[in-house]
Formats: sequence, C-alpha cells, structure tokens
Amino acid sequence: MIYWNADLAAKISCSRQEMETLLPYIDHLVDVSRTLHQTGIQPSADQFSSEKDIFFRYGLLLVSEGLAGDILEEILAVLLYVSEEKGIAFLRQCVAAEAILSIANGDDQDTLLRKLLPYCGVDRALAALAKGKTEHAD
Repeated sequence: MIYWNADLAAKISCSRQEMETLLPYIDHLVDVSRTLHQTGIQPSADQFSSEKDIFFRYGLLLVSEGLAGDILEEILAVLLYVSEEKGIAFLRQCVAAEAILSIANGDDQDTLLRKLLPYCGVDRALAALAKGKTEHAD
C-alpha cells in the first residue's frame, strides 16, 4: 500500500465523472491479472510489449524480474512521487500501482477488485461489488 501525504492527495484530485472512467481501466487490469495468473509471468520484456499503459508495463516488468514486497512498493512510490501527472491521469497511475502490488502478491481477482474499486468512490465500489462485475456498475 502506498502511503499518502498532502502532495499525493493534491495530485489525485479529480471530478466524480472522471473517477467513473476508471471502471473500464479496472476491468483491463483485472483481465491482465487473470491472464497472468493462468499463464504465469515470464522474465521477458516481450510478454508486456502490447501493454499501452507505460506505468503499468514498467511495474509488470519489475514483477517479472522477481521484485515484490517492500522493494517493489518503494519503487512504485518513488514513481508516483516524481510523476508529473495530475487528476485522472495520476489517479490511473495510483490504480495501476495498486494492481501491480496485488499481482506481485498473487492476490485473486476478488481481492484485486476490492483493492481497486474504492478509487472510483465508495458508492460505485459498493454497486460494482453487489453486481459482481465492474462493467455493470452503472
């Protein structure tokens, strides 16, 4: 878990409408996690070459190198602290960081969803969990 401070909190500020755009992104992260759980993570940059989100791809490469736990969390925290992104773009990086840590820890899909959905707001998270899928949380 990344520890928050005033600087990070200010960078994460975005509208309710922007937060709702996270649901398809969360679906993508869960799909990637599910695939990696089934196929395994190979120590090869090629496995993630199709991933368009550079922050997520970099994190997956770190996981493929065997990094996990505190070291991985420290690297992701530094990336977030030095990120020039703000608003929804920064929030997406935070969600990606949480997903990367979850993948490295071997969390199952339900645990991953429970970690990621709160970034959409508590009401959206509750609605999505009640329906069982993020894509039906409208």
